[in-house]
Amino acid sequence: MKKIELGIDFLTNNTALFQCPVCKNAFQEMRGNSFYCEKGHSFDVAKKGSLYFLAGGAKNEYDKEMLSSRFTIAQAGLFNPLLDQIYKVMNENALQGATLDVGCGEGSQLDYLTKLGLTGSKIGFDISKDAINLASSHFTSAFWCVADLAQSPFASHQYDTILNIFSPSNYQEFKRLLKHDGKLIKVIPNQDYLVELRKLFYQDQVDKQSYQNNDVLAKFNEHFPDSEVINCRYQFQLTEELFKDLVKMTPLGWGASPAAKEYANAHPLNFITIDVSILIG
Repeated sequence: MKKIELGIDFLTNNTALFQCPVCKNAFQEMRGNSFYCEKGHSFDVAKKGSLYFLAGGAKNEYDKEMLSSRFTIAQAGLFNPLLDQIYKVMNENALQGATLDVGCGEGSQLDYLTKLGLTGSKIGFDISKDAINLASSHFTSAFWCVADLAQSPFASHQYDTILNIFSPSNYQEFKRLLKHDGKLIKVIPNQDYLVELRKLFYQDQVDKQSYQNNDVLAKFNEHFPDSEVINCRYQFQLTEELFKDLVKMTPLGWGASPAAKEYANAHPLNFITIDVSILIG
């Protein structure tokens, strides 16, 4: 099947997972390439099988070069041990149920989980159109859409699992979307996440050489007081090319001086530390 046909087929068979972002009513049917809600608002499936749910222009916080570098290093396996751990905590119902990947970026994480055995209905969305274009160009393992949690196109209490990996949260929205026995799996950096790169960029700013997640963790526990925390830490080997991709893909460099960036480029790292907490609510 062509990608547009796969997209239409997914929407036809999973209409109940969506709600109209304009009027909040249920979607009713597909007519040709258009997805119609009960009030007549429609959204067209793109040639790559994705859907654009935003009323205005998409925000592109990350440029195409950054997204391309993230795709390259993700395909090289940077996040695979983390995703392996996430897969292990998903029970059979979750693996076969409906999964929503919030801020999915270029789609690598949801595609990798599919290769591990994640089945069911999988939706990845991001507010960046460039990110979704990249995801839909490379992967047919999930349905991809451009959307915003603030104007959510997703229906209430339909999702077994919400993945929130290195992306902003909207806990009230997550609670609305999750089934009553559903789980939110959120990944946050720990103190030593990318610590070697932090030290390269901020040799003269000790306060920026580590990361504190206390506030984020407290907010999560406020909404999910019976949560489980799994720590995941490992080192990933870097080639010179992968180091360049790492520098391009991470927001860490945004606050670094030109001199610090030049120094970092001249002293490529051989490995990088991934140090995160997996929060399960």
